[in-house]
Amino acid sequence: MALALAFESSCDETGVALVEDGRRVLAAPLYSQLSEHRPYGGIVPEYASRAHLEKFTLLLAEVLRQYPLKHGDLSYVAATTRPGLVGALLVGYQTALACARHFGVPLIGVHHLEAHLAAVSLSGTSLPYPHLGLILSGGNSAIYLLRAPGEVQVLGDTLDDAAGEALDKAAQILGLGYPGGPAIENAAKRYAETRGIKTGDESVLESENPFPHILKSLPRNEIRFSFSGIKTALLRAAEVTDRNKEFFAFHYQERIVAHIVRNLEHAVAQHPNLPVVAAGGVLANTRLRSELEKLCRGKQTPLHVPELRYCTDNAAMVAAAAHLYYTRGIASKFSVISSSSSFLADAAAGQG
Repeated sequence: MALALAFESSCDETGVALVEDGRRVLAAPLYSQLSEHRPYGGIVPEYASRAHLEKFTLLLAEVLRQYPLKHGDLSYVAATTRPGLVGALLVGYQTALACARHFGVPLIGVHHLEAHLAAVSLSGTSLPYPHLGLILSGGNSAIYLLRAPGEVQVLGDTLDDAAGEALDKAAQILGLGYPGGPAIENAAKRYAETRGIKTGDESVLESENPFPHILKSLPRNEIRFSFSGIKTALLRAAEVTDRNKEFFAFHYQERIVAHIVRNLEHAVAQHPNLPVVAAGGVLANTRLRSELEKLCRGKQTPLHVPELRYCTDNAAMVAAAAHLYYTRGIASKFSVISSSSSFLADAAAGQG
């Protein structure tokens, strides 16, 4: 048995977790900073770092009350080291380093995006290698080919913004609040209900959509995400028409979902025999999950998605990712704090 203590602080979620064998979550207290950042419509980096500094001690104490660890109990400590807000990452890393030294165990640095994909292990699913990894979050929208832990090839990235950021911005434009993802999804559901549209039949309103398809002419051999254009289209449409917020939220979400699904379809066509692992906070969107499941079912491609509670940032997924390195005896390439999302080794990346 391998017991891990893990820390997550890449952005605005402060997480500590105690995980057994990279799968069984014994404890995972999490502090969300949403209420602190909501007045600003986005993350304030300095406030995020301060909140991590205040909350890590409390969360760690909560874990230790449930499980009074002693020397010899832990196998390793894990911490997110990239990508993220550098100040926030440093708080989590230094806390993890102190714990590793106290318990006399190694500290494994974890790539945040790899951790999101490893979150499927927390539901008992063995992370398959090789596989296609679809990451959709507030800062990242990309598709990867993962051959082994740390052996990652970027198949397609975003040309500008990420899907999560596009949803947050849309909610801000429409006055729906923060965070934007749930706000846009709920508004879209209300619109579908008023029109009598059942789940899965949303495409019947295609002719009414005021937004253009995103990168519609993208060749099938290319994978590219782009969300800046549709944000601008929403801003202009909201200024010149009197449609309600739910109307815009519904059609905006439909275009984003279609764009993501089309890119994954291109990736599956290029690598038809590989399973797909889709993760990141945007995967909490039920409309998107439904369409991804529909695509993969039609392509007879296995699709693995973390449970909703593990889609957003958490420390349990960090432990799951570190376990992949620990059990294989592989040294992590991500021992240096960095804001970069690169999967290159620290030395090759210029030490962050």
